[in-house]
Amino acid sequence: MPEYLVKENALADFFRELTQDRRLLTPQGQGENCRLEETDPSKVSLEYTNTHKSPKECFFPQTEKLLAFSKEADKPHPNEYRDLGDKAVATVIFGLRPCDARGLCVADKVFQNDRFTDPYWKGKYEKTLKIGLACLNPSPQCFCAAMGGSPFGEAGLDVLAYPRDKGLGLKTLTEAGEALIKTTKAEPGDLKSEIADLEKKAIEAQGPIDHFVAINERKIMELYKAPHWPTTAEPCLGCGVCTFFCPTCHCFDIQDEANERGGIRMRNWDTCMSALFTQHGSGHNPRPSKTERIRQRFMHKLKYIPIKQDGVRGCTGCGRCVVMCPANIDIRSVAALMAQTQAS
Repeated sequence: MPEYLVKENALADFFRELTQDRRLLTPQGQGENCRLEETDPSKVSLEYTNTHKSPKECFFPQTEKLLAFSKEADKPHPNEYRDLGDKAVATVIFGLRPCDARGLCVADKVFQNDRFTDPYWKGKYEKTLKIGLACLNPSPQCFCAAMGGSPFGEAGLDVLAYPRDKGLGLKTLTEAGEALIKTTKAEPGDLKSEIADLEKKAIEAQGPIDHFVAINERKIMELYKAPHWPTTAEPCLGCGVCTFFCPTCHCFDIQDEANERGGIRMRNWDTCMSALFTQHGSGHNPRPSKTERIRQRFMHKLKYIPIKQDGVRGCTGCGRCVVMCPANIDIRSVAALMAQTQAS
């Protein structure tokens, strides 16, 4: 796909053109206040590191009404379910970091696959065009290259953008992305060598990556029984912040909020770090302690998901869990311990 240029004096028009018959979501704010919001095209900013929470909430909200039901015979649709899912609208998200776009790919294979399609995810995902913004200066907690990605990664994106001379460089990646950029006044340009040079520098800025655990299905049980799990789990508070902020975590609970007249079925995020997550109705819990729960989290990210998704890890290296964990549990250190076990 070709490359394009948007000069500084054309940026406002470019973002305005993106909103034709669509809503535009871009990162707004800084630090803990940075989040994807519907944006006035004249107020789009390129000055941010990453959104505080991952963009999965655009497609998989933290709390979501799925359907309603009524038991009253004199009400419309008695004893029938009514869909309450958010109606998907045409959307452009500008400014996804490549690690987050890659995370959406992992989640998409959970919500849409050969066995199951989640209609609530599908509707939103298919009506959204995603424009990524490459990382020229990755943060110290970023390690996307170690997880098989790149600060200029293209997975899950329709267009990849990067800041250039106070404007933008663009590379279209899908037919839908090409069609979108064609609706703007972006100018054609040859940026291949420039993108390659910038990507190389950004990857080098992340430091060495050779200590991260590689996929080895024959070593699963050795890792499962590794002696470091109790020590790794000891400081864990079980708060679940690592999973709530993660771009690939997708566990949820479904509850009916009902009374004698009817009710609403809700879907809420859940976390494998909770002691109640795997507790059976009988009272038995196959993961009764923090050790089993911590092991599940890291094995799922670095082993089980890669086996199911052709080598793609369930961690994209966004670094949110590293920053947010109140107990300073660092997935990079845990991965190094797993690699040591695997090498022994």
